[in-house]
Amino acid sequence: MHRLSVFEDAIMTHRTQVLRFLVSIGLFLVFGCAQRESPPRIGEPLPRIELYDLKDNRMSLPEDFKNKIVVIRFWGDCCSYNINEMSRVDQFYRKHEGKGLRIVTIHTGGTRKVAEDFASMLKIKYPVLLDPDSKTAKRCGVSELPCTFILDREGVIRAKINCLVDGPVTLAYEKFVTPLLN
Repeated sequence: MHRLSVFEDAIMTHRTQVLRFLVSIGLFLVFGCAQRESPPRIGEPLPRIELYDLKDNRMSLPEDFKNKIVVIRFWGDCCSYNINEMSRVDQFYRKHEGKGLRIVTIHTGGTRKVAEDFASMLKIKYPVLLDPDSKTAKRCGVSELPCTFILDREGVIRAKINCLVDGPVTLAYEKFVTPLLN
């Protein structure tokens, strides 16, 4: 009888281990998958973004820009289009700033020095935020640079412009931003 209880103990231990393993797998599937965020889509609110600008001020999007139309432009170090396009974006911003437009650029996957030099050279008036590890860009579903999100006054994404725009970038911005400003 004593041998039988040792055998039964071994079976119970094995069953307990199997049960623990199955519960662990189940919990991982339920909670592990639930933590993954899908990128935001047009018509959905922008998820909270917290990054630092070139002066080490923390900014939160869209919270810091309530009741404003916000253009968020992701860009990187190696993008040759930046000089002309960023200059046009700055002109567009200056033209519509008084109507409640805010532009924020997010320098993605690059060095702070390049972002500082670039902002200084172009005398950019709007904030340049830093996303050196590209985590924010990935979370927002940015796969190619430049990429632009246009938010309404409630922080809802109303347009997403992937890559370069054929023709002046301001025409694309006018198409999506002007109706939101009125």
